Amino acid sequence: MGTCRICKENPASLPEGLAEPRFCPKCWDTRLRQVFLEEDRFCIQRVFRASDAEKYLVYHADQEGGTTAVAQIVAVHDRLADHLEVSAFLYDRMNWDASVPFIYEQGVECEVATMDIFLGVLEAELVPSWRCHSWTAEVTRCQGEPFWIDSRDREAAPDPEE
Repeated sequence: MGTCRICKENPASLPEGLAEPRFCPKCWDTRLRQVFLEEDRFCIQRVFRASDAEKYLVYHADQEGGTTAVAQIVAVHDRLADHLEVSAFLYDRMNWDASVPFIYEQGVECEVATMDIFLGVLEAELVPSWRCHSWTAEVTRCQGEPFWIDSRDREAAPDPEE
């Protein structure tokens, strides 16, 4: 069993259900549980599947009880380059600029935009399911300019096991 990735002191035992727990109960309760709970309010559902492409609808618990889509995602995999192209179209049914306060022991320490929580869900749930070498995401809001996220522009993260 490894140590907590935040405090680097206590043994990691959470979240449960993962192959390798990453956080100690204290860090989980005071900081991370709120992020995971907010991410769980999003639901990505595949509606169309082809050999190298899939279309998804994204639902949020606050929008008519989670029955109305708040976004659409199209993912296309380039097998030769082992690269995933993701296009997300955010509907104006939801306020993507709204912020969610995160409360720790000292009170409200930060606020995270709903958009950032959605991007965390996209990166944590959808992208790893394709098992590709790199990925690029274009996010377009119904009334905004598109912006890009390219995993190839990031520096390689150090491996915690080394």
